[in-house]
Amino acid sequence: MNLKPLLFLCFLLPAATFGQSIKSPLVASTDDPTTFITQIETNSRNTVVSFKHICRQKGDWVQLNKSMYLQDADGEERYDYVKSEGVPLRPEKFVATENHQEVNFKVYFQKLKPGTKEINVIERARSLAERGDGYTYFNFFKVNLNKSRPMAADGKEIRTVEVTMSPPPPMEMTVDTVYADSSNTSEAIRSRAMNDMTPMMVNMYKNMLDAQLKVCSDPAVTDRLAKIMRNYYNALIKAGFSMDAAIKIITSKELISLNGNK
Repeated sequence: MNLKPLLFLCFLLPAATFGQSIKSPLVASTDDPTTFITQIETNSRNTVVSFKHICRQKGDWVQLNKSMYLQDADGEERYDYVKSEGVPLRPEKFVATENHQEVNFKVYFQKLKPGTKEINVIERARSLAERGDGYTYFNFFKVNLNKSRPMAADGKEIRTVEVTMSPPPPMEMTVDTVYADSSNTSEAIRSRAMNDMTPMMVNMYKNMLDAQLKVCSDPAVTDRLAKIMRNYYNALIKAGFSMDAAIKIITSKELISLNGNK
């Protein structure tokens, strides 16, 4: 029996078991939008996570906390930091010398157990109160070891951002809020109120005009109006007004206003 092929297979199987790699793994959420995980490799000794950090402006800085670790997202296992390459450890810093400068680095951790599906990469666990201090850390949650992020045709990553739009709160409009003194009501509210009222006012005026035209188009109505104006003119002459004065009075103010004004 030839044992050489069998021995070769025995050595090959462990190597295949130890070799696990994924590029641009899918990440559920992260605390640092300027840093990407480019690759995760598990060999016979370590799990190596490769990062790409982008310094947006000249003078931005980056450093790494030695307390960084990996955590099974679905279990209790924790895998501690071993070493890192390409980035200074705290308190040292790398300071960008130009805008949009990239920093590529690797962090070595204890080896993940076989079968691990998702991990959390934690540089520093923080409370909600600490998240408002202006600092960001290399915290990545539910990093999928079997699925990669979508890539564009040019090979660049497509980072999706989930945005939830909430409807604006309802605003109760009253006469007081619309016409109140400017010290209590902003110009924006008054402008919005007028914009909301304009279509209603236009429609109201149109309806009034249509009604007036409909009334005036009736011959019986116009005959009555003519007789009323003639009687008014005769009454002014009888009262002692001259013809010119009577005409000016009649033409200056209607005896019956079609728009409803007195």
